[in-house]
Amino acid sequence: MSSSTLSNLSFRNAIFQLHWLFGITAGVVLALVGFTGGMLSFEDELLKALNPGVMTVEPRGAALSPEALVERVRAQRPDDAIASLQLSADPRDSAYVGFAAKDGGRRGERVHVDPYDGRVLPEPRYKEFFSVTMKLHRWLVADEVGKQIVGASTVILIFFCVSGLYLRWPRRWGSLRTWLGLDWRQKGRNFLWHLHSIVGTWVLVAYLVMSLTGLWWSYDWYRSAVNDWAGRDEQAQPRENTDRGTPPPIDIAATWQAFNAVAPAWSNATLNWPDGAEPIGFRYLDADPAHERARNELQLDRWSLEVVDHQRYDDGSWRQKIGASMFALHRGSFFGTTGVVVFMLASLLMPLFAITGWMLYLDRGRKQRAAAALAGGVASLTAPQPRGPAGGAPVLVAYASQTGTAEGLAWQTAAALREGGCAVDVQPLGKLDPAMLAAAGQVLFIASSFGEGEAPDHARAFVRRMRDGAVAPTLAGLRYGVLALGDREYGDSYCGFGRTLDLWLHHAGAQPLFDRIDVDGADAGALRHWQHHIGQLAGRSDLPDWSVPRYRRWRLAERRLLNPGSAGAPAFHLALVPEAASDLDWSAGDIAEVGPRHASAEVAAWLRAAAIDGDAPVQLDGHDEPFAAVVARSRLPDPDSMRGQPPQTVAEALKPLPHREYSIASLPADGSLQLLVRQMRGPDGRFGSGSGWLTEHADPDSDIDLRIRCNPSFHPPVDDRPLLLIGNGTGLAGLRAVLKARIAAGHRRNWLVFGERSAAHDGFHGDELERWQRDGGLPRLDRVFSRDQVERRYVQHLLGERVDEVRRWIGEDGAIYVCGSLEGMAPAVDAVLGEILGGEMLEAMAADGRYRRDVY
Repeated sequence: MSSSTLSNLSFRNAIFQLHWLFGITAGVVLALVGFTGGMLSFEDELLKALNPGVMTVEPRGAALSPEALVERVRAQRPDDAIASLQLSADPRDSAYVGFAAKDGGRRGERVHVDPYDGRVLPEPRYKEFFSVTMKLHRWLVADEVGKQIVGASTVILIFFCVSGLYLRWPRRWGSLRTWLGLDWRQKGRNFLWHLHSIVGTWVLVAYLVMSLTGLWWSYDWYRSAVNDWAGRDEQAQPRENTDRGTPPPIDIAATWQAFNAVAPAWSNATLNWPDGAEPIGFRYLDADPAHERARNELQLDRWSLEVVDHQRYDDGSWRQKIGASMFALHRGSFFGTTGVVVFMLASLLMPLFAITGWMLYLDRGRKQRAAAALAGGVASLTAPQPRGPAGGAPVLVAYASQTGTAEGLAWQTAAALREGGCAVDVQPLGKLDPAMLAAAGQVLFIASSFGEGEAPDHARAFVRRMRDGAVAPTLAGLRYGVLALGDREYGDSYCGFGRTLDLWLHHAGAQPLFDRIDVDGADAGALRHWQHHIGQLAGRSDLPDWSVPRYRRWRLAERRLLNPGSAGAPAFHLALVPEAASDLDWSAGDIAEVGPRHASAEVAAWLRAAAIDGDAPVQLDGHDEPFAAVVARSRLPDPDSMRGQPPQTVAEALKPLPHREYSIASLPADGSLQLLVRQMRGPDGRFGSGSGWLTEHADPDSDIDLRIRCNPSFHPPVDDRPLLLIGNGTGLAGLRAVLKARIAAGHRRNWLVFGERSAAHDGFHGDELERWQRDGGLPRLDRVFSRDQVERRYVQHLLGERVDEVRRWIGEDGAIYVCGSLEGMAPAVDAVLGEILGGEMLEAMAADGRYRRDVY
């Protein structure tokens, strides 16, 4: 990672922090300003609709002439001097008369007048409501202080628009769907962030226009600057001519006739009474104006009624039009009725960003508090002997968290390891350097991705140490695992930082404990897979699941020993059928998670020791069942601690046994979910909880608790590219399903390299493999049996003997799938493939999805 990239990353994080800080401060003000602005969008139309008989009238023949109308108004308001008269070309509109201001006021009263009889009409209803709404919108009903707050918030809105665009600029910037596609399938925090960013993009242009024009009313200097730019002189006064003496009184009839003679057809016209010797002024809108503020201005000489000045909106330059259209731009009417509707909706959506921003902020705080609570819980556990899983240094759990999710998972991971008897050290990634990693021995990384695959804020210091060329291969003694958190919505940058971290560690010579696990959102299946590896690392098979198991019921329909007489542990072919046919739904490469149970004899012994009746009915999750059934699938505490307690109380306190994972060896079209399970025993000779249940304790036709986890990282290629499948032992299960899918799709360029102990006893599914070879679905089949010769020979040795064939096979855009044991086989195969193809090519294949592993 170059220094310029790091500099950009630091700048990006700084912008994010400012965006966040301003959002939780100015966001509330902007929500109020935006919502009130949306309410004002159709103020005139609403007031007209709510005030028939006041703002609109019923046409009744010919309207009064302007001079007659003025005389009738003067008769009703003899003490008030008329300052303006506004008429409409629409016969349904009332006239509008303005009176001169009194007592030094800025504006005088304005009243509606019936144009047919000259009656002064009542004050329109709801006008005060909209007046208060306008005051809230412009200055929070707080005079100059409120005006300054609104002005500052408007500037911040401009920052939001620019910074928001910068922060969410996608790498696939040419995709409209990436920019504008709202995915309603998102949940939780992901949905909030998605809503905040996508809807923000929808309204970004509208907000920029609103804010840049809104500043017109907030700051005098801004208004003056816009006027100067537009070539408008806001302070220009009408020209007076005092050389000809006292001006004559205004002849309204002649004046209006002179106006009509000069002006084109108009929709609305206002006559303003001049002061002193100023010209007579008219403001009018054309019959079909561009918008409600596309005003034309006409000045007539007081003595001759000749035109002194005539400025038409349509004749102005584009700058002058913009300068004269601040309100129309702000409201959206500059773009027609559609613009008003769009701007109104954008304004009404303003609270959405305050709400989602605050929810994201609070969620972040909640997760940080939860992480702190988990940290306290881990600290309160009885400290084990200072050893790691292999008796060495403590396991280091390093997290890179933007919102607290990764930190919370780090402490959950630490708690699981501590419960397994391992010493643990939890640190934020930003505090670490390569030397500290090398000294740690074993490190578990939990890495969130921020924005378009970048590191979270606090990991920036670590990223600086990861830049290109900064680290030599000095981590050869390090073993690590990576849990990468991300969101598939971000396409190529999905789990970007976790992937970058994994690649950097690989380049530095570190060896993975298991393949990187990518988490889409808060995918419970991927997190269970991580937990499964944590349990193996801690040497504990009974660590509780982090998520509540939601199994489906399946029936054990077949169990067949595959390797009688083998020197290895017994391996069984199992077939399970679901209670509901709709559960026959998975893809090749997916994983079966089985909920194990204790042997019936062990359950009976525990019930006797606890002195509790196993037949007593209990209720869990709304279902009634015997207490013994709950005990069978639960972690068993010391029976003396439960002795004599009510069965319902004990049932609610018991924790379920953790699930066990098995690669699915069949397709739904086979009519059953098939597994290949080797019987495992602990040092004390006890069966493993999963394999013991499936291969020994469960009777034929027994109910099996099972759920399917989608594993897209091992789904077969969708095209007919050459596929090299490599595995050993029960790893044949996942490869068998992939082969079945390939053959069913007519994709026949398949090569299987499989290893076991002896051909006489361990030829798992040998007849089926040989039939596929004869039929052309598996043209290349190489089986390696390690015990059938004096010197041990494994799959990696055969690959080393087939260098040219492997290169040719992969050179045709082929892919490699590996399934089997992580210890021994997987790293040995990885090493020999690196020698055959080159490390860089193998990494490129992994990045392209052409090198995939399902190892355990």
